[in-house]
Amino acid sequence: MQRVEWVRRVVIGVMFVVAATVPDAVAQTSVPRVEVGGLVSALALAEAPDTSVGVGGRLTVNLTRWLGLEGEYQFVPDDEFTLSSVQADGRTAGLRYERRRSTALFGVKAGYRGDRIGLFARVRPGVTSLTDRGVDCLGDVCALLLLAVPEYRPEFALDIGGVVELYPSSRWLVRADLGVLRVWHRGSAPPCGSACATSSFGSSIGVGVRF
Repeated sequence: MQRVEWVRRVVIGVMFVVAATVPDAVAQTSVPRVEVGGLVSALALAEAPDTSVGVGGRLTVNLTRWLGLEGEYQFVPDDEFTLSSVQADGRTAGLRYERRRSTALFGVKAGYRGDRIGLFARVRPGVTSLTDRGVDCLGDVCALLLLAVPEYRPEFALDIGGVVELYPSSRWLVRADLGVLRVWHRGSAPPCGSACATSSFGSSIGVGVRF
């Protein structure tokens, strides 16, 4: 919870700084000041064969031609985590944890911006939260009677990756992201029985409007 509170305070402080500095910084460049867009995301979960698909939105405030601050929210309605194994007698035992995932990120995007293409790196701390939707049996053996109820909490997350942007016109952009989402888990739920950290590969593609 201390990490979550720290992130919240940093975000509020940065927003005040942006509000005070962005008009002068952007006025010195030809880049649009604000970008608003939607996206479709995919997250290949760590320690499991599952890939979760979600939707989201993004707001970017450009400080200069090469530097911007952005906030992003993603919602995954069906975030499944599967555990399975083959028993000594050849039978398969497994469980599927069904969840919803919400992730909010805020950070920096920096790199090269041309007239038709942009290449950037991004670093965005934030919070990810899972909501339990139940557990299902998989295979021939079911261990539900011995299963503890998952306990999920809001977790500190750090997103690091790269961005490719295409500018078909002065108003529109197409954006593709690749990166790694690092999550520090505290809850008693997969993929951790206790505190641990995981890294999952994420990607997204979306479109946006520039103002």
